[in-house]
Amino acid sequence: MDGTQVLGWLRAGRDDAEDIVDLPWDVRELENGLYLASHPKMPFDLLVSFDDTFVHLAVPLGLETYPLNNEDKVKVYHTLLRLNGGINLMKFSLEGMNDEVYLLADLDLKSLSKDEFNDALTALLFGLLTAVSTLGLEEEFKQSLMERVVAMVYERIRQGKKREELLDFLVSRVGMEKKDAEALLNELTGGTDSNVGYI
Repeated sequence: MDGTQVLGWLRAGRDDAEDIVDLPWDVRELENGLYLASHPKMPFDLLVSFDDTFVHLAVPLGLETYPLNNEDKVKVYHTLLRLNGGINLMKFSLEGMNDEVYLLADLDLKSLSKDEFNDALTALLFGLLTAVSTLGLEEEFKQSLMERVVAMVYERIRQGKKREELLDFLVSRVGMEKKDAEALLNELTGGTDSNVGYI
């Protein structure tokens, strides 16, 4: 088993898949050996890296703990340590200069199966949603998700996609109701029904 097969699992799939691993993730290399995988139906971006024996999965929670006061840090750290003991296959960690909270999963490439990889993705999703709820970050999380969808729409507009293609993306890939997708497009494009193709 090598990283190529793992990346292949992420890239292949269909939007109506039941398992997370079977969704067609957009995967791009950020730098040598570090990949960013995303899918509009998933509420997180997945960082993927490899070494000789492991695939490392990381999901940034978007919470920096360095600027917090000591009392708030203790509450966050206590919560994350309790969650570490309650969710299999993943752990919380602090990364970077600002001690940003990440969810991590390390999987042995030698014995890794597609099912185990799917279980790790599911654990990361469950861990993310549990942490957001336990830490009281629901509103910030909803805002972050909407900003992510808007950024994806704007990227497609920059690529010259037509309105019907944008609507199909929002309904088929993101999973929005058609009326909500139309309302979002009207808001983002000033209500024009013509071909978008520009901002």
